[in-house]
Amino acid sequence: MDDVEAREFRVRLLVDVPPSRYAAIVHAVAGVLDAAGVVAGSSIFVDEAARDADLNAAFDDFSALYPWSDC
Repeated sequence: MDDVEAREFRVRLLVDVPPSRYAAIVHAVAGVLDAAGVVAGSSIFVDEAARDADLNAAFDDFSALYPWSDC
């Protein structure tokens, strides 16, 4: 996607946002992109402090509550 013209927005958070909340925000942004119908052509970049374990745990929490039967 680097070679394609793209629009961009940034979210800046305070440095003391807990990892679990950071991960929840990342997944919420992905959900908004999906709801807007643009997730397939989008990229989300996280900072170097983000850990896969935190992102995966937030996704697991989200998945447990998601109304999959509505899909």
